[in-house]
Amino acid sequence: MYKVDNSIINWLLEDENPPVKYLTLTKLLDEKEDSSIIQETIQKINTYKPIADIFAKQKENSYWFDKKKNQNYKKYLGTYWQLLFLYEMHAQKNKRITNAIEHIFSTGQAPNGGFLVSGTNSLVAECLTANMLRVLIHYDYLDDDRTHNALEFLLNWFVDRNGKIRCQTIGLLKNCYMVMPKILFALSMIPEKKRNPRVTKGINLCVERLLDNQIYKYLPEKNNEYLKYIREKKLTSQQRREEKKRMLKENPDMAKVAKTGWTEFSFPHSYTSDALDAMRSLVSAKVKYSNQMSDALELIKNNAVNGAWINKIKTRSPMHTQIEEVNQKSKWLTFHALSVLKFYEKLEINENIS
Repeated sequence: MYKVDNSIINWLLEDENPPVKYLTLTKLLDEKEDSSIIQETIQKINTYKPIADIFAKQKENSYWFDKKKNQNYKKYLGTYWQLLFLYEMHAQKNKRITNAIEHIFSTGQAPNGGFLVSGTNSLVAECLTANMLRVLIHYDYLDDDRTHNALEFLLNWFVDRNGKIRCQTIGLLKNCYMVMPKILFALSMIPEKKRNPRVTKGINLCVERLLDNQIYKYLPEKNNEYLKYIREKKLTSQQRREEKKRMLKENPDMAKVAKTGWTEFSFPHSYTSDALDAMRSLVSAKVKYSNQMSDALELIKNNAVNGAWINKIKTRSPMHTQIEEVNQKSKWLTFHALSVLKFYEKLEINENIS
């Protein structure tokens, strides 16, 4: 049982952030959707300043930054990112959102169903496609043939290859690990009655890999040594591959350590992840508690400062709006942390626990 001070809950219920208020009422306090307070709060969600700021920057009520297909991915100003951020902030579906979705369908979806990082069909990414699939399912596009094509891309390139990710990393990892929560989120959003065996297999692959790495401990212990060596020696791509192969061959049983970025929480995420984000994806998939989650849950609890969680990482690229201040208490992170702790440990709300 995780104890939380009632003052924290009251802070989350402040009118300044209607989406967090709504989520706190429904997910933490189990308020019924048809209650008057919920309906009133829903009506105010799109007035939340970061949501309103993003809508205000939209061009021709359809796209952000530039309509060209090679600009949808422009960090963090393009249309992909705004749709992801609006989804993460629980923005209510409206014509601006549906127009933007039609824009990415017409300018961003490759013939194979995946979404394009740039204007060429060869640059299609699993992480981007998983994030856009989350957006599409959330905004009721699951039964659209174009969404089905995006899902097929993920199933073909990830599930049918037993969890292989095409995106390669510069370090000793065989492929990207940050994509795991993104794919798990996307696949677990599909209602169980609509999941085929391949979707279920994809969910299981993500869960298995996350648990095998205790959620956030996945870097080979010599990874930093390898990175330092190739930078100092200024190795070519071919030389880096050869050095990587040598180190992996000579150290087949390297211990896995935590990546620092996965231990410091932030909101919102883009293609990155952290331990809290990964645990959220496990909650989304309704994965039962495992001892392999224990360190991640302790990490989440240890990150709390006076009952709230701090937004610790600033995006390196400009955004259309400042969602939350860096190194300040975050209502979004606090809600997400408490929702994870509620699922795995249950919450006890006290008047005063100091």
